[in-house]
Amino acid sequence: MSLDAAYIVARTRYPVLARALDRHLGWAHDFAIAGDVDSAVDAIRDAHATSAELRVSGFPGDEAR
Repeated sequence: MSLDAAYIVARTRYPVLARALDRHLGWAHDFAIAGDVDSAVDAIRDAHATSAELRVSGFPGDEAR
């Protein structure tokens, strides 16, 4: 995830969700490198769900969605 301004604000306001998002994306990366595509896809899905929770919680910059 890029460190744009909206993400930095989200990390400050919702640190647990932001860390979970970082963790899931890291796992997806590690699983992909290890060749475990199914686990990488699962981690990406988890990251997507976590990102959706950030949006619902008022992630800055997503007001138009």
